[in-house]
Amino acid sequence: MKKITLLIIVFFQIECLSQEFEGVINFEVSHEFLDSTLFSEIHLPNEMTYTISGEYARLDQSTVLGNQSIIKDTLSKKSILILKIMDDNVGIELEDELDTNEVKEVTYSNDSKEILDFLCKKAVINTYNKITEKNSTTILYYTDEISNVYSNNFENLKGFPLSYEISSDNITSKYIATNIRSKNIDPQLFVIGKNTRTFSLEEFKSLMNK
Repeated sequence: MKKITLLIIVFFQIECLSQEFEGVINFEVSHEFLDSTLFSEIHLPNEMTYTISGEYARLDQSTVLGNQSIIKDTLSKKSILILKIMDDNVGIELEDELDTNEVKEVTYSNDSKEILDFLCKKAVINTYNKITEKNSTTILYYTDEISNVYSNNFENLKGFPLSYEISSDNITSKYIATNIRSKNIDPQLFVIGKNTRTFSLEEFKSLMNK
C-alpha cells in the first residue's frame, strides 16, 4: 500500500512540474516546396510565438500580410482565433472537434536530442484523410517538462513539441524553437478586447460568402 501511495505522489509531482512552465517560446518557421510554381511562401508564417501562463496559451503567427493569434483556455478547452481584417479585430470561435475522417498512428522512438537545454524525445505521426485520400507525416521532438495541453496541435502527445516537421503533398513545413524564456506573463494578454467582434466559425463562413 505504501508503494502505491508513493507512486501516486510521484505521478502528481511530475504532472505538476509539467504544468508549472510560464513564459514565452519562440519558433522559426520555414517551408520547402517540391514545385515552387504551385505555391507562394508569401502567405505562410515565418515565425511563431507561444505564450503560456496558468490555464492559458496564446499562439501568435506572423506573415508579411500581418499577425494572427489563437488564445486557448485549457480548462474550458475553448480557443478563439483573432484576425485583423482591414482596421478591425475579428474573433472566430474555433470548434474543438475530432476529425473523424482522419486516421492517425503515433509511433514513439527511443531517439532523443537536446533543444535549448530541454531533453526532447522523438515521435512520428502518420495521418490519412479518408475523404481526400491523402497522407501526411509529422516528425517531432517533444519535451515532457512542458504540458501538451498548451499545444494547438498533436492531441494526446506525451509532451510539448519544440521541433516538428509536417510533410504533405507538395510542401514540407519545419518548426524549431529558437528561444525559451521563463517569465511572468500579464494576464491581459489572454483577454479578448472589447472592440473585437466575435463570431462562431459557421457565422464567419456565412459572412465571408455574402
